Amino acid sequence: MSSTRDPETKNPRLFDVRTIDRNIKKGLTSRKDYDKHLKALPDVSDKIAPPEADPVDDSEDETTE
Repeated sequence: MSSTRDPETKNPRLFDVRTIDRNIKKGLTSRKDYDKHLKALPDVSDKIAPPEADPVDDSEDETTE
């Protein structure tokens, strides 16, 4: 297997934001392939949920004891 294959044919896990730098350093993918992968992603910004008007804070209030 060559590390210069098209980004479309590579394992999508190679492009995971948490591991991309490590995968580039190991030669499993390239920055160029990663950039192509990002540009090929669909725009899903219309699927973002609107923020709640009054978000609920589930954490305990540290000032009350």
